[in-house]
Amino acid sequence: MSDNINLNRLYAINNLTTISVERERAVIPPTLKAFASALTDGGFEGDVSDDIADRIALSTDNSVYQVMPSLVIAPRHRGDCERLMALAAEERFATVRFAPRGGGTGTNGQSLSDQVLVDTSRYMNRILEIDPEAGRVRVEPGVVLGQLNRALAPYGLFFPPHTSTASRATVGGMVGTDACGKGSRRYGRTGDYVLGASLALPDGRRYEFQRYTAAEASAAENAGTRAASALRAIVCPHREAIRDRFPAMSRSLTGYNLRDAFPEDGTVDPARLIAGAEGTLGLVTELSLRVIPAPRHQALVVVRYHDFDDALADAHRLLEAEPSAVETLDQRIFELARADGDWPAVREALAGDRADDAPPLVTNFIEFRDSDPAGVEAAVERLRTALQRRDDHAGFHVTDDGGLIARLWGVRAKGVGLLGRTPGRRKPVPFVEDTVVPPEHLADYIREFRALLDRHGVDYGMFGHVDVGCLHVRPALDMTDPEDAKRLRAISDEVVELVGRYHGLLWGEHGKGVRGEYTRTFFGDELYGVLAAVKRFFDPDNRMNPGKIVAPDAAPEGVWRIDGVPMRGEHERSVPTAVRDEWTKAFECNGNGVCFDWDVAQVICPSYKATRERVHSPKGRATLLREWLRRRETGDGGTDEIAEATYEAMNGCLGCRACATQCPIHVNIPEMRSRFLEAYHRDHRRPARDYLLGAMEHLMPLMAAVPRLTNGVLHGAAGRALAGRLGLQALPRLPGRRSRPRIEGVHWPRRQGEALAALAAGGPAVALLADAFSRYLDPRVLEAAVRVIAASGHRVVVLPYVPSGKALHVQGFMKRFRDRARHNQQLLARAAETGATLVGIEPSVVVAVNEDYPAGGPRVHQLAAWLAGHAPPGGATSEPGYRLALHCTEQTAEPASAGHWRQAFEAMGIAVEPVATGCCGMAGTYGHLAEHADTSRWLFEESWRPQVAADDPRALLATGYSCRCQTQRLAGTRPPHPVEIMAARLS
Repeated sequence: MSDNINLNRLYAINNLTTISVERERAVIPPTLKAFASALTDGGFEGDVSDDIADRIALSTDNSVYQVMPSLVIAPRHRGDCERLMALAAEERFATVRFAPRGGGTGTNGQSLSDQVLVDTSRYMNRILEIDPEAGRVRVEPGVVLGQLNRALAPYGLFFPPHTSTASRATVGGMVGTDACGKGSRRYGRTGDYVLGASLALPDGRRYEFQRYTAAEASAAENAGTRAASALRAIVCPHREAIRDRFPAMSRSLTGYNLRDAFPEDGTVDPARLIAGAEGTLGLVTELSLRVIPAPRHQALVVVRYHDFDDALADAHRLLEAEPSAVETLDQRIFELARADGDWPAVREALAGDRADDAPPLVTNFIEFRDSDPAGVEAAVERLRTALQRRDDHAGFHVTDDGGLIARLWGVRAKGVGLLGRTPGRRKPVPFVEDTVVPPEHLADYIREFRALLDRHGVDYGMFGHVDVGCLHVRPALDMTDPEDAKRLRAISDEVVELVGRYHGLLWGEHGKGVRGEYTRTFFGDELYGVLAAVKRFFDPDNRMNPGKIVAPDAAPEGVWRIDGVPMRGEHERSVPTAVRDEWTKAFECNGNGVCFDWDVAQVICPSYKATRERVHSPKGRATLLREWLRRRETGDGGTDEIAEATYEAMNGCLGCRACATQCPIHVNIPEMRSRFLEAYHRDHRRPARDYLLGAMEHLMPLMAAVPRLTNGVLHGAAGRALAGRLGLQALPRLPGRRSRPRIEGVHWPRRQGEALAALAAGGPAVALLADAFSRYLDPRVLEAAVRVIAASGHRVVVLPYVPSGKALHVQGFMKRFRDRARHNQQLLARAAETGATLVGIEPSVVVAVNEDYPAGGPRVHQLAAWLAGHAPPGGATSEPGYRLALHCTEQTAEPASAGHWRQAFEAMGIAVEPVATGCCGMAGTYGHLAEHADTSRWLFEESWRPQVAADDPRALLATGYSCRCQTQRLAGTRPPHPVEIMAARLS
């Protein structure tokens, strides 16, 4: 053991006990409190938080583990990272330990820590330089993979390593695990593209690493080359062991990559050590990456099979076509995909002409990508010809449609999430999911793997990269069941033995994390000592992500054990089963992180996009809900504190419902928020504005009867002052009173009985729901809808106004909402019994009626869905057409809506193109709450302003009242509702 190791500072796994996940702020050690204060006082510009909500939200990742950090630090830039490490170098803080965190999508607890968690994703997400001539970019570690490739696209370049979590995985995290995924057979892994790395260490050292020639390393003229020289002296005497231990596979040993960091040509590349180090060697502050020309042409062949073994056996033969990737999805993924919202778009490719109730199939996806279209076409044609001559598959589908290809890969990307929807208490969980063997042995290996799992009596899902021998396997376990939790150890040990017999690895692409206890098994004793020496060089006191990969003294107790780290299930089992069943989706959230999507043009999740705080994401809110329930049910301390933290997180939710559909698990936060608010306000006084907002639908007819008086009260000096005291802003104005248009075949009954009589009068009829928005706040839309529906030859009965109850639901007045929903559902059922079709106008209200009212009631059609089949015809026009921005709830809850509007417009001879927008920031009442003014405006500026200000002759249309209101308020222009354009065309 080296003399420079301070044994008092070495991290021992015994320190990681249940105290590390206790939720009391009092358990934060005094040294860490002093460290936080000194950092804040020392010019640190980022965030330093011991807030209970931040710590709980970051206590989980995409694994089965839960470890509570004591501090959460979010540096704003490289200078902050260096200040952080400089302070750590002071003797008084010599025991403070750190764990870097990126996207939080790790499946093995890589970034979990009970000490200081350094979140680089919140602020350090800038692309610093793109040098297309050199094929190089400089980035901060928090840049998201999808963000990087979006920025590179105009240059015809891309960063090849691919992960299914590309919408939220950070480049720093990818470097940490040396990540790879689809296409790695051709493009390799992340470490292959790291040209340089800037590193800060907790003893004050800083390094600028790049690849050094043998001469440069020997000269040792600067810190980087001196480190290279020292590391070479540690590693190179063991070249023979490296040759013996590192397998000849594209998925090789990482953490630490001794072979590629010290190649046989004498060069030294310390950055290759950083790739796969999982933050155990230092804090990465900047990265230089190689980028390459992006292939412009692609095609995808989907081959179907009845049997999983047939698909695996065929994969090796499919490689003869030289594809860029071959991926397999098993029957379980196929079956779950059939229940997904994207199924109608991918059904033909995945299932052919098979009925939806036919037994599920297995599929192989064979991808071809090239800069030469002829090369893609020729390769596809060769494969097509070969498949046509064979009868050992269940059909195939070929496409070069970029949109369909993206949707099909989307099914593959959602594989993990789809598995999370497996019925029952046992859910597929990650711990042996990225094993890799030589591809030629994969079929035999998987056959034994399946037999192993069958012996343990567990189900499983399988999918992944069969072209490189890496199949993702998630055994289904109930981690709240102590016996199932024990199976994690038994299965892991057996899989380690099995994969070793096939000359493979336990970790093919997802890093080690808590699985570091098996490092010695795969590296061997000699190289394990080398790993410890490398760790000792960078981090002699074991302060960087301790417990992962290896300890500086190579002691086994210095590395976490897979069953020695607190697990989520340990905490959740203390919540009664009945309570877990009541809040199912909060407990089913598996941390897949889809809600961390960086792209402002994607709906999920607007509050996270605006804040970059994990608390304000569906995953963060679900984690807080679980902890609130745990404390409430067990009487554990701090119930009020966690209740307040959960309330603040829920208050930040816009209620767009994207999580209810775009999250593969369908973690419906708005629904759970309403129930939480109901429970919370049993013990906490409601703000006065809650009562006002909850009553708005009921008050609307009275207010609309005297619009001038109402506007005068609301927008006069006294009204504005009162609104300010209530925390309200930007209240809408009521339009002047309008007479109802007299149109043949249109009825405006005042009473429900009159409406039912009109509906039963004979002939096809549409019962039109006039919600508060279209009836009172924007009646032009209602009138336009009436005109267009009547022009289609249908009688229109505008149902008498009744409050939908949506406002009550949003504010958590659940008893009143349930009463209102039952009453309204009875009215709708009576209308439907006449044979009329129920149609609604405001998308969010229609979704609320269909999804939040009790199950079994009549379904209300979205206006777009009805018009798609009944729009009145119109002739061709020379007008430039329109751009269509859908309400965010409409986009996610009704994914076919864009196509419906396009179909309806085409029937009238009008061109329309849906455009990608996220949330406008108004979201019903959200944008009217003063505390949300900044985030509401930010969302509009980032997501909607570019479309509103676009230099495009095609006018922008908007289906949501909130979107039109927000655009009018912040851009001074009101985009019409699409049905207004249709009505104008009739004129």
